[in-house]
Amino acid sequence: MCPSSQAAGQPADDEAAIRKVIDAMTTAFNTRDEEATPSLMTEDADFVNVMGSWSRGAAEIARARHGRFTTALKNASIRIIDVRTRFIRPDVALVHVNHEMTGMLDTAGNELPPHRELSLRAVVKESGKWLVTAFQNTTVSASTARSSS
Repeated sequence: MCPSSQAAGQPADDEAAIRKVIDAMTTAFNTRDEEATPSLMTEDADFVNVMGSWSRGAAEIARARHGRFTTALKNASIRIIDVRTRFIRPDVALVHVNHEMTGMLDTAGNELPPHRELSLRAVVKESGKWLVTAFQNTTVSASTARSSS
């Protein structure tokens, strides 16, 4: 398991459950499973992509993702590099996920070089299940990516 800042007394199975959510979101992205991602989020979740587009609610996030899967992300895949979890409360955590994206297309349909992204995901435990309630992606510059490894 990747390094984390586990809160005192926080069960290790909570961290493992959160990691499963992150892994499931990654698999859903890589396989274009458009049904999986909304099931891993709260109904009122927020998502801000690397371009600053803000989607509100699981249904709107799914619609926006579908649009991107038919254009720039149709050949894209991500590989997780690092996951860091910090518990704010027993039922709330912040998760930083550093990943590499390959296969993304520009507006002309040309494949862009691989690049790193850093996402911040706020997760909450509802009825015993960890769900993403906010998610924001940032493109990481090459110099920042080298210094954060």
